Amino acid sequence: TGEVSVKERFTLHEKQVMPFLRGEFTVEDKAAEMRAKNKSEADIENMRQLFSEIYQQIESKQLRPTMRTVYNRVAYQIPFDATVRISLDSNLTMIAENPKVG
Repeated sequence: TGEVSVKERFTLHEKQVMPFLRGEFTVEDKAAEMRAKNKSEADIENMRQLFSEIYQQIESKQLRPTMRTVYNRVAYQIPFDATVRISLDSNLTMIAENPKVG
């Protein structure tokens, strides 16, 4: 398509997901975690913006988890060239979630 692909992301540990969804794990908690790992202020600011945007969408649309997917992924690409990447997923499992239990 000629469009540039951009993947913006931040990581959450599995135990942080439900507190994040409930608003208990905040952007300040994540920023403190990143500072403890000596991440740059630019990286922290980028995370702040994305974290806030995602949480705002979750809250405004009242999104709640309904399914969890677990799988093994193998990715292939030419060394030092990320223009083409092929990912194969196996052992795919889908698990119904109960968001009230958390």
